[in-house]
Amino acid sequence: MGVLADAVSVLKDALRMRDDVDKLSKNVDKLANLANDIDKRLVRIETLVELAEKRSARQARLPANR
Repeated sequence: MGVLADAVSVLKDALRMRDDVDKLSKNVDKLANLANDIDKRLVRIETLVELAEKRSARQARLPANR
């Protein structure tokens, strides 16, 4: 009976590990989605900064009306 009990114990451990892997996989998916959202936001911020830099450079080149 010792061998059978050991085999059952190993199978239970394998099932627990499978559950843990599934949970980790879901967490990784959530983190990947969050990283993509942050990346999109960062691109928008970079674009705004670039537009602001172009506008300020353009305004600096205009002659002053006096």
